[in-house]
Amino acid sequence: MLHALLLAAEEGGAEEAASNPILPTMNELFWGAIAFGVMYFLLAYVLLPPVQRARNDRAATIQANKDAAESARAKAVSATAEVSDQLAGVRAETVTMLEQARAEAEAERQRLVSRADREVQAMKDLVESEIATEREEALATMRPQVADLAVGAASKMTGRQVDLAAVRPLVDRYLDNPN
Repeated sequence: MLHALLLAAEEGGAEEAASNPILPTMNELFWGAIAFGVMYFLLAYVLLPPVQRARNDRAATIQANKDAAESARAKAVSATAEVSDQLAGVRAETVTMLEQARAEAEAERQRLVSRADREVQAMKDLVESEIATEREEALATMRPQVADLAVGAASKMTGRQVDLAAVRPLVDRYLDNPN
């Protein structure tokens, strides 16, 4: 049986040697070339241009978006710088206004303190003059009584009668200058 298979294999090998299955026949080459040409035409002129257009449109859209983003970023940077400059100006103006308000408040405080000091001094002078007047009036009303008391005390201490007229200059000098 093995021998019959080998013989059959040898007989089939002779037929194969006459027609090589790897090399195409002319008929296959003709129809393969036509199919390749149709496929090339379809791909190159029908199917590929829309794909390339879509790819180019997408690339253009991406580039436009990049340009718009860069433009927006530049505008944001310039707006930030502008706002920063305005904010610095407002801060400087605020500082100036605060300093001016402080100076005005200090001037008003000084004016009020000065006015209060003048009023206090005026009241003090008035009270001192009233005290001096009251003291003078009190001394004027008490002078005769003090003189009488001093004469009475001196008379009791010495045991004899002291003359009021003789002691009055001494009592007046003491009441005028108690120190």
